[in-house]
Amino acid sequence: MTSLKVNSALAATIVLWASAFVGIRYGLTTYSPGSLALLRFIVASFSMAVIYRSMKIKKSVQWMDRLQLLFLGMVGIGLYNICLNYGEMTVSAGMASFIIGLMPVMTIIMSVFFLKEQQGMVVWFGVAVSFLGLFIIILGEQTQVQLSGGVWIIVISAFTGAVYSLMSRHYLQRYHPVAVTSWIIWGGTLMLMMFFPALAGEILQANSQATLAVIYMGVFPAALAYVAWSYVLNHLPASNAAMYLYGLPIVSTLMGFIFLHEMPSLLSFIGGLIALAGAFIANRFRLSQSLKTNHAAIGNISSAKV
Repeated sequence: MTSLKVNSALAATIVLWASAFVGIRYGLTTYSPGSLALLRFIVASFSMAVIYRSMKIKKSVQWMDRLQLLFLGMVGIGLYNICLNYGEMTVSAGMASFIIGLMPVMTIIMSVFFLKEQQGMVVWFGVAVSFLGLFIIILGEQTQVQLSGGVWIIVISAFTGAVYSLMSRHYLQRYHPVAVTSWIIWGGTLMLMMFFPALAGEILQANSQATLAVIYMGVFPAALAYVAWSYVLNHLPASNAAMYLYGLPIVSTLMGFIFLHEMPSLLSFIGGLIALAGAFIANRFRLSQSLKTNHAAIGNISSAKV
């Protein structure tokens, strides 16, 4: 029977990761996409440094792997968040989270082409259902021309997250997940430093509430939620824990309605549910086809949630 602590950590992870999509939308009322990403991950970098040091992880990351993780962070954190932030300028928090929910599906497709993994017919059925849902989301979101453009930018974000997920597996099998995540976040922050001149000008004129929202995203969804997720995976099988993450877009949509008064169109919401169902089918049957370690599952399912 799952303990109260594990259930609490699981619920906290879902709520914190869901809140990031809402926080981005709120932060964009004051900050440009690049400045928002940089401020968030400056805070996240310091947060992860404190967590990394306090955990006293015995096995240190080798220098060559550190360099590779820094580069991986430029893709999985830098490009991912730039695209996500630009996309959320026109796409609601809930719909953005549904689209990012397609990341495991993209990871499956990439693993077939680049790792030569074999997938069954049920997995491909789930992939097809997911992309049908994405098509419906696009139809529902293009009441204005720029909205469909925002959807495609977030699709690119999900693609970079899938690349990150695929490439991080090797390191997650060798090192502690917090160590891997720390170096990746630091790499992403280094890339985002190109927005420092813009941030320096914007932060002086920024709404204090928007700044607090960005700081919140750096501490909680980007750092503490990942520690909570690692705790969950130490007490639950990775495949079981991952199933709960499919409720994240629902929570994000609800939070967007409560805090931002965002109401997605009925067609978009239905498309999101269909896309999510397809991702669930594809990933569930994929997980059942082969044994996966907890660390690998972290990278496969949740690596880009930070």
